[in-house]
Amino acid sequence: MAPTLGKEPPVSESAHPRLQDILEAFERLAERVAVSSSSRLDPFVSSSLRRACEALRRFIPGLELPPDPDAARFLVRAAYASLEDGDAREALARSLRGLSFAPHHPGLFFAAASACFEFGSVEDAIRLLRHTLWIHPGHDAARRDLEALSTYLRERWNTGGEFTAEQEAALHEGEDLGPELSFDFGDHDGHGHSDVDDYDDEDRAA
Repeated sequence: MAPTLGKEPPVSESAHPRLQDILEAFERLAERVAVSSSSRLDPFVSSSLRRACEALRRFIPGLELPPDPDAARFLVRAAYASLEDGDAREALARSLRGLSFAPHHPGLFFAAASACFEFGSVEDAIRLLRHTLWIHPGHDAARRDLEALSTYLRERWNTGGEFTAEQEAALHEGEDLGPELSFDFGDHDGHGHSDVDDYDDEDRAA
């Protein structure tokens, strides 16, 4: 059954959504992405991803077991397979569905970032890559992509290229977060799909 578009909030309306609210939001977003026929990323999905990332930072990775780590592992592999097949929509839907089973899985956030990049949504890719590194600072593929995209955007900035308001915000977002999360990111290459098993210790991550 298709979700009712635009009718339900991406996460709980409370100031501090529960973890279960976030899991349910990821599940709804996965359904919304899967049924969409647009070639662009739905702005509702972008807004919801931003809110979900912000909300998840209240929950420390590793404190609790995720609801279904086996399902998450299956879906991260399925998401990478979709990326290899050039199906960004299916990759994003599978990543979001996986996050409803393991909301701190860095591989799922990395796959979602790669899918957003293929959609041309650079700001969402940046945000998701930063969140990947917040969970797992040693995720080399995420760091390489973040550094590459940072260079690409800064070169555009220095040569007078045009930016959307979101892209300009993404360029400067996180500059005061310290070396682990400062803005540095990537272009079309080097998604690092071979890193699907880069962080299998997230079984303890909620």
